[in-house]
Amino acid sequence: MEAAKVVAGLTRMVRDLDLAEDLAQEALVVALEKWPHEGIPPKPGAWLMTTAKHRALDHFRKTDLNTRKHEELARELSELERTPPDMVTAMDDPIGGRSRHRPSRCGNVVAQPSNRRS
Repeated sequence: MEAAKVVAGLTRMVRDLDLAEDLAQEALVVALEKWPHEGIPPKPGAWLMTTAKHRALDHFRKTDLNTRKHEELARELSELERTPPDMVTAMDDPIGGRSRHRPSRCGNVVAQPSNRRS
């Protein structure tokens, strides 16, 4: 009976039945982990609701943070797309101790000088 009340209260709070059910389930899991050691609280329903509300706040904070990070990355990407690349700097950029304009050794048999015919 308490679970239904918790889900109903969370649904009013988060406006999403699936999310409310997930949050209530997480609160029940926390209760199963803590109550055997700490004992059942005087008002278990209120404890479950408080725990689920804290989980909901954490969920919304995380969602908000992810949204802001995605927006920031989108702004940075659009700035990079508008800026023309600096080809001189890109060609002189060392990669693994070598520069891009230096030829690397090739293991191709055809490219070996000893395999060429005069």
